[in-house]
Amino acid sequence: MSKFIRLIKALALSAKSQKDLDNAYLSESTDVYDLERRMREVDLRGRSSARALSFGPNPL
Repeated sequence: MSKFIRLIKALALSAKSQKDLDNAYLSESTDVYDLERRMREVDLRGRSSARALSFGPNPL
């Protein structure tokens, strides 16, 4: 059982959070306009996923 717990902990430590992934994506921007576009994209993506979690899937 201890090997299983160590495996879970190792996987959890190696997984990156969404915030870390977003920050890495933003840091790859080439200029201020690209950074602003990426910031809007990340913001809208965060809002749409939060809305889906709060209210369920959007009907078509």
